[in-house]
Amino acid sequence: MDLRFTDRARTLLAEIRAENPSDTLVILVGGGCCENTAPILMKNFRVGRSDRRMGEAEGVGVYASADVYPLIEGTPSVIDVTDGTGAGSFSLEVRRGVRLTLRPLQP
Repeated sequence: MDLRFTDRARTLLAEIRAENPSDTLVILVGGGCCENTAPILMKNFRVGRSDRRMGEAEGVGVYASADVYPLIEGTPSVIDVTDGTGAGSFSLEVRRGVRLTLRPLQP
């Protein structure tokens, strides 16, 4: 999978990694009821057998749930950061007033 990260996303992940050096950090792109397909950054999350690896940045693995992966497979994508937290998110970056996003890579 062609998954890239903006500089802002890499910086954010490196900062959160530095704050949580002994934790395993994982981004999950899933089809959850509340987050839809927004990337969710979690610590010590156990990746499921059906979750598919999309890539990694700054020591943070990125996985897609089995139901979402076929929808994005083959589409070059980028993980970026936007301002704002989104309602009710429990992703680690929201306390900083930002949100991870996944979008198709623009040519």
